[in-house]
Amino acid sequence: MEHRWGRAYSSSMNTVSQIFAVMAAVIYIFVFPVESFLLRRNRWAQKFLSTPPENVPAVMMWAIPTGYRNLLVALGVLAGVVAANSGQLVVGYTLVVYCCANMVLTAPTMLLADLQGHYPRKWDSVPGTLAATVPALVALLLLPFGP
Repeated sequence: MEHRWGRAYSSSMNTVSQIFAVMAAVIYIFVFPVESFLLRRNRWAQKFLSTPPENVPAVMMWAIPTGYRNLLVALGVLAGVVAANSGQLVVGYTLVVYCCANMVLTAPTMLLADLQGHYPRKWDSVPGTLAATVPALVALLLLPFGP
């Protein structure tokens, strides 16, 4: 532990937090090609994203940019973990906190869309909302605790 301005701080990032941050990034990276490339031509992708085939053309204009945004956020998380483990703690923490907070604050909009009736069946969004939110939330909650 080093001391700065009379406060102790850790010289590394919490290991369990890193695991959950990487898990969140992997989920977002997995979903990226499903949203951006497979949705138009793959029935499994349509079912996975709760998109009836007749709605696919209408949602492609937002599915592609959303997929790329998710990829960039995930890559930001991974870059943050790498930076933190390379001794660049401020950069690492900044990237991990910002990108995980982005995941935690934007993923529940799927649930909001569900509650407004935009999913084929009510509560279809719950698995995706949880998968896109919980790992990033756990990573953020564990960050303040030591390595």
